[in-house]
Amino acid sequence: MRLFPRRAVGTDPNEIATHAVMHSEGGRIAAVISAIALVFSAYSLWETSLKQADVSVYVTGVVSYGRDTSDSTDVQPLGGFEVLAVPITLANGGARDAPILGLQLDVTNPKSGLTARFEATYTADAAYFANTGAKRPKTPFSALVIAGRSAWTGTVLFYPVSYSNAKALTPVTKVAAFSEELRKKYAGEMGGSSSISILREKRPDLPEFAELDAFGAKVLNRNDLVEVTLKLLSPVPSGWLDRALGTPVPPTKLSLEMPNVSAQRLDSDLVRLRSAAAGS
Repeated sequence: MRLFPRRAVGTDPNEIATHAVMHSEGGRIAAVISAIALVFSAYSLWETSLKQADVSVYVTGVVSYGRDTSDSTDVQPLGGFEVLAVPITLANGGARDAPILGLQLDVTNPKSGLTARFEATYTADAAYFANTGAKRPKTPFSALVIAGRSAWTGTVLFYPVSYSNAKALTPVTKVAAFSEELRKKYAGEMGGSSSISILREKRPDLPEFAELDAFGAKVLNRNDLVEVTLKLLSPVPSGWLDRALGTPVPPTKLSLEMPNVSAQRLDSDLVRLRSAAAGS
């Protein structure tokens, strides 16, 4: 026998309506709570697992320049390879890994009109800057995989792979052979001398000198200002989700200026470039 029997809902219309409203409100509140929980779960899943890689590039103003003459004369161009040492931080704000196949620098010298493309070839640590000449230690650059919510920091050494004037990458041995042909061709004008400068003084209008000068062309010389664009090379998107949601990393632009230093200093030392402007 119930001591406190359940109170049955009466037949009064007002009471029935009140009960129905209370039941309906409780259902709506539960539905809203469930919807909010679902939204937060979906957001958490997106942020922790599904969000596409989102890479940001940061370049400090401490960019150094030098010329690497450590390779054999069958490989290196006249005056050595131009080298740009660039401290770079790559931060991935997404949840998925960000593969970076390579880094590329496009350099333009407005004064000379010469342009060059550099690629990440080595990475370097503090020992690279403490040593001189061919003794500078460096590690071959390899593709990077930046995990989600993490960053990579390093100093990247960029070497030229092409110039707008392709002769600028001609190996020293071929330049020497070209010079020897000049000596033979104009032996009479040189009066028995082996110095090309003697021939240049006597016949400065010779067309061969334009080609000879191109062999030693550099995109950056003393007091030059160059425009630099840094680009990241990433794999082609493999799926529809990557194509729909992935966004390319915008290029980073710099303006760098060479101080008034001699070419001889660049053979054994690194020079810090002045950052005239920076942006992206």
